[in-house]
Amino acid sequence: MKRSCLPALALLTLALATGTYQPALAEKAVSIQKPIDFDPNTSHAQDGNALFWMNQDNGAKGVKKVIIPFFQIQFVVDAQANATGAGGAHSKTAVHLEGPTAIQMQAVTDEIYASFVADLKAAGLEVVSPDEARTYSAFNEIMASSKQSGQAVKGMNQVTSVFFAPTGMNYYFLPTMLPDLAGGGSMTAVGNAQIVRKEAELMSQSGAAVAGFRAVVDFASLSASDRRGLRALARNAKTKAEFGLMIKPAATQVFLITPNAKATMIDPQNRLRLQLQAPLMIDSAAIQATDDNRSKGQKTGEILGNAISLMGGVGMSKTKSFDVVVDPSLWQKDVTGALKGVSQAATAKLKAGL
Repeated sequence: MKRSCLPALALLTLALATGTYQPALAEKAVSIQKPIDFDPNTSHAQDGNALFWMNQDNGAKGVKKVIIPFFQIQFVVDAQANATGAGGAHSKTAVHLEGPTAIQMQAVTDEIYASFVADLKAAGLEVVSPDEARTYSAFNEIMASSKQSGQAVKGMNQVTSVFFAPTGMNYYFLPTMLPDLAGGGSMTAVGNAQIVRKEAELMSQSGAAVAGFRAVVDFASLSASDRRGLRALARNAKTKAEFGLMIKPAATQVFLITPNAKATMIDPQNRLRLQLQAPLMIDSAAIQATDDNRSKGQKTGEILGNAISLMGGVGMSKTKSFDVVVDPSLWQKDVTGALKGVSQAATAKLKAGL
């Protein structure tokens, strides 16, 4: 007797409606490589293969024309690392970016958007202009349901980022394996399905592949001791921060939706993706200071609390918090140069697969 599949479909429908179904888990993950020193003042058009991993070999075959509804640069402005040990030991390191303004972040975004379009055209692709894009209903629906440029968004693990889109465009979240960099997992399965549908409609209406660009700019690398193995019994906990401008891997990517590389409701990331393989450490003198921003009272309170904990045989608490002050002009110059290099490298690799 043939078994009915209706119960399974009903469960899937319920999961989609409640947002408990997470199709992003089906995506292929890039293996993160060691950090790379990255000069923002040189061309990186020859570095596509070294810098980017691509999930499909033939997803861009035959593409001649692209339309861009998705372009965002994400600037991390707050982050935190936490570690715990035996006996209640705890360590926390928090960092906050000081210096760059929203006007500068928007200017960086607009300049990189123009560079990305120029790089696509140099690769032999026709790029649908913003004015023509607005003649397609699917593009306008995407913009209407998206978020305004310049919004601060809290992700998981105490990461706060400011998201920018080019002037005249909005941005939207994509499913990702990195929820701290994507709105704290705010994209539900229903939201993912809506994105897939609207992007597919845009491809059909425009006769163009749908292209997207995303980059994540950070200013510190945080790490925390884990509690695996013998460390689970340690009565101390450690966190640390290393300061320096960087472009973060994996979440920094270029994608393309084509007839050969369609996202699906089961796997919204089943599009052609070129993902950065390693952190790019920007050769920059922009960071001017890393100041402890805790008040005298906070420092005194921690000392007294640890003294009491020590007498009670409880693990100690350590808190470090820094304002990372950057020169705004140097920051803008070096971040812009680095992101232009990212665009050059990604589009060069894309061109090789056309």
